[in-house]
Amino acid sequence: MTGASDDGATLVMVGEVRTGLLMNRLPLEADAVAELLDLVPGERVRTRERPVPRAVSPDTLYGVDCPLVTRSGGRVRAIGTLAARACVVGGRVVQGSTRGVLIAGGDRRLPWSHYLECPGVVELTGRGTAADVATRFLSSRDPESLDPGAVSEAQVARLRAARLLDHRPPFHPRRTRLRWSAVVDREGFRGAFTLADRELRTLRLTIARTAQATPEQLAALCEDVALHDWLLTTVPAVVDSACGTRRGDADHGELRVVIDQLLHLWMPGTDTPPGLGEIWDRLEARPGLTRQWSACVRRVRDHLALRTLELLQDHRAARPPG
Repeated sequence: MTGASDDGATLVMVGEVRTGLLMNRLPLEADAVAELLDLVPGERVRTRERPVPRAVSPDTLYGVDCPLVTRSGGRVRAIGTLAARACVVGGRVVQGSTRGVLIAGGDRRLPWSHYLECPGVVELTGRGTAADVATRFLSSRDPESLDPGAVSEAQVARLRAARLLDHRPPFHPRRTRLRWSAVVDREGFRGAFTLADRELRTLRLTIARTAQATPEQLAALCEDVALHDWLLTTVPAVVDSACGTRRGDADHGELRVVIDQLLHLWMPGTDTPPGLGEIWDRLEARPGLTRQWSACVRRVRDHLALRTLELLQDHRAARPPG
């Protein structure tokens, strides 16, 4: 559902994606993934097999009623519902994704039945525009403020605790958080991706009205960015560990998992809807995610080639003379 903000923008949204490794020794088969994501009785789990297997749960709504601060420091009240869903990519990576459309509300709080008629929409009462709130949202650390990340974390925790999983992951990479805002207006495409700390990333998007982007499409774009950022965070850490140890001391178990289960998931833009591809083009230009990924993959191949050469040399040295 779209909502018009009070500053003339067609659509203003905020959200957060949490991404991590599924708590299972091996990737899940498609049927098991569909069972895992069957979170809303009677609603269909959406799945696809190509080019990378991906499954998305139905939306779950969460009511919110909390204070917010605008970019100028004004305080508003946010009342409505956030839409949350879970995704599993390649049977291996899990994501919790929560989003909300920000629109101008009235001067007083209305019955919950009013807000439930607009799923995934949060109304703002008070002084300040939705775009100002979205700008401040990326840097907010107020525990009482709007926090879609907490909902996303609950989605991930629910899946990670499922009895369907064996809870024996091959390694324990860090989870990442992508907090994002999107404003649709007449100014064209812009994207600012920032590494805020070891876990938190922010993505500020400006989308041209001509793209006719829906809230679900914008969420899919951000989930795609979050997935590839997690891969670019996780895989190099394993590669650094494997390549940085002395000969004979390296444990290649995690590197083997990365090669077998994660490398083939790198396909940026696969889940970016038509009309939003320019955002990925800009991210590829700066910071250049695929350039970083390609360098990492080349390092893996070089390391394996060197390791093979060392093993051959050791084998030759161990053969008896004559």
